[in-house]
Amino acid sequence: MLMEPNFILLGETSIANTFTVRVCDINNINGIEVLFDQLKISGLKYLIYDVIKKHINNDDYNDLNLWKTDIAFGDKLKNLTEEQICQDSEQLVPITRFNKYFPDQDAVDKSLIFVQVPATGKCLPMFYLSNKKLAVTKYRILSDARISVIYLISDISDYYPSKKRPRIIKALEEEEVTSMTWNHQSNAIKSALIEPPIIIDNGVYSLGESEFKKFVISGTFVDKSLFIMEFMIYGQRAILITRPRRFGKSTNLSMLQTFLSVDYPPLNYIPDVKTSLFGKLKVAKFEWFAKLHYKQWPVIHISFKDLGNESWEQMRNETKERIRDLYRKHRYVISILSEDDKKLFEKVLNGTTEEEYLSNAISRLARYLDEFFGKSSIILIDEYDWPMGNARGFYDKADNFFGIMYSSVAKENSYVHKILFVGILPLRQSSFLSGLNNVVTYPMHERQSRSGRAVFSDTFGFTEEEIKSLLEKKHQNEKLNELRLYYNGYRTSTKVHIYNPHSVISFLEKNEIDNYWINSGSAITLVEYLKKCGSGVKDRLHSIDNIIHSSFSQDQDESDESDESVIGLDVELMPYLLYNDLDTKPEMNALCTLLYYSGYLTMVPGSLTGHTVKNVKLVIPNREIACQWILWIFEVMSMEYAKTNEIYESLFKKDIAKFCNKFPSLYMELICCFDIGDLKRGKLYETWYHILFLGSLAIYHSVEYRVEVNREVGVGRPDLRIIPIVQNKTVSITYEFKHTENDDSGMMKDVATGALDQIFVKDYRMNLPDHVKEIVEVGIAFCDKVAFVSARCLKRSKEGLTTNEDWEVVSEWETGKME
Repeated sequence: MLMEPNFILLGETSIANTFTVRVCDINNINGIEVLFDQLKISGLKYLIYDVIKKHINNDDYNDLNLWKTDIAFGDKLKNLTEEQICQDSEQLVPITRFNKYFPDQDAVDKSLIFVQVPATGKCLPMFYLSNKKLAVTKYRILSDARISVIYLISDISDYYPSKKRPRIIKALEEEEVTSMTWNHQSNAIKSALIEPPIIIDNGVYSLGESEFKKFVISGTFVDKSLFIMEFMIYGQRAILITRPRRFGKSTNLSMLQTFLSVDYPPLNYIPDVKTSLFGKLKVAKFEWFAKLHYKQWPVIHISFKDLGNESWEQMRNETKERIRDLYRKHRYVISILSEDDKKLFEKVLNGTTEEEYLSNAISRLARYLDEFFGKSSIILIDEYDWPMGNARGFYDKADNFFGIMYSSVAKENSYVHKILFVGILPLRQSSFLSGLNNVVTYPMHERQSRSGRAVFSDTFGFTEEEIKSLLEKKHQNEKLNELRLYYNGYRTSTKVHIYNPHSVISFLEKNEIDNYWINSGSAITLVEYLKKCGSGVKDRLHSIDNIIHSSFSQDQDESDESDESVIGLDVELMPYLLYNDLDTKPEMNALCTLLYYSGYLTMVPGSLTGHTVKNVKLVIPNREIACQWILWIFEVMSMEYAKTNEIYESLFKKDIAKFCNKFPSLYMELICCFDIGDLKRGKLYETWYHILFLGSLAIYHSVEYRVEVNREVGVGRPDLRIIPIVQNKTVSITYEFKHTENDDSGMMKDVATGALDQIFVKDYRMNLPDHVKEIVEVGIAFCDKVAFVSARCLKRSKEGLTTNEDWEVVSEWETGKME
């Protein structure tokens, strides 16, 4: 059988410039004989390449794209753009057999196949000037620049007949991709970075959502799309970006995948970034970048967050499931694989892969995608360090398995164009990422590069300008100072303010300042490491109470100067960590490095003096994080829980006399530990009292009791309530705190009594479950290190819904009262 399909290079404007390629019964495809019935479109590309290879600057036939249309379409060429041609044509899929598109000669005669010039610049579009043929590279990527090149080619009239009239070369008039040096590209990004923030506001705040598409379509999205350009232009081949949890890492990876990932099945038109999800974002302004990278790359994207961690078998099996899902997504490649590779592919799909093959599954998938698309992959690995951080009792197995997996894709792998790891900690490369000295780490304190920018430094978290734009849309500009106090405090090496994005979005949704970030995830692992510290480390950490005091007593203004008077921990920040080191007896530098990368400490601006990050001063970022530290200190820093619990337990036993008489002494001991200094503003004091009691009473928040702080009840907000949630617990406790300006006993007594009166007047006894039979109400007046307590016990006198009058006072007591 012999067929000769008609071809024309996309960009030509005359049907006279077509050429043909012979398809025979037996075809030589790159040295392999392929029968006509077995010939695929990928093989047809080779036949085309064999005809035109002398006239193109390309050695890979897979780069060609083929589009099939009706032969009559050729008459319209001069009036249509390339995009219009592709929209009205059918793209030929590499893995599909030739005879599916062309079952007989009649189908061949009626068809015209466009050979599309790829966006990599490897293939040269052909144009004519008089009787000479010109081949023009629209852009060709070199190591130091992007330039246009013109080649004069003669004696090719056999396949490319001359045009009837001269024509100005399109590639010289309207370059599809601007010729730009690396410096020009860098300057283009920097100019966009100083433009006002772009906020996509759909009126909804998508807490807990990480999928880029959902953010843009139905949520509130702060434009971080320039991260895509930084990643592709500045970033090294193998990159690790570390940030605290809930700082936008997963969303940025989702955005990268959405922008870069090639569509399959392929689109029947050339995608336009300006009409996509990115159309309103900053990246869409750079057409030259979109033409290079938008929908141009095979992408492998996987997350290892929240793998089962009760045993190595559970973690391995859940890893197997996630890799199976990845293979299902790309199962279209299976038809081009060898028999051996098909068997391995199917074993992954069936969940029967052995561990030794599983650890190389991502690397093999990159090879399969390269064979299918003729292009190396971009790999995105989210929460790369999660398995090691949660492998209790089987750390070595997890470390070895994931070390092999990551090495196989990041070290000298020709099938991988770029790989990005994101996580919280920089794990030690000499052990975990064995041999991967090519992985470049970008922490929040990343220094300025030769571009003059600290790469990736402000693409995670919200900047001050972005916060101002968010508040302006919400018409809450007056809240800026309050947000600074509670959610600001992180700094880049270029002194850009970074806010905790999760807490800010939570505030915008609920319109209330609260500890959203510290309540959004467990800190159990950090507490365990703190408990394992030696006495020397704990002695140094005892100074944290002064740092907490600084968090409450100093406003966070916009000053970026390093202040030697700032109270902080002077440590050496370690470049890498190993979880095994932390599991034994963590030393001070390792522990503070862990706390820094986890977001519980931050650098004082200007304290970073060298690449080895020695003698760095670390402080608590903001008041929200200070609240977490106070809770930790109660649990970790050798507080006498037995004595503390005995006093608080007395209220559950309705022994109010014991509490009134012993709490003031306990308070004085605690306050000496924390030293709140000379705080004078009552609002700050009240916040301190909430945290103090919450730290002590947090142990009661469990399956038996619910601890509520500042929750709306009746016509006000009681400072703290402990409510039993099981039937056999019948005592509820309500606390109300007040601050006085002096420690006169008479005044403090009146203020404490006023606190009890407030509980009655504002109906804080409402909304209690029916099984609550008794209430203990406690009013406490504080002044510096002095406390005065008034308390009473009440008994329910009526079943069902109650009012204040349905509770009978059965006993009362106050500090200093004699038996």
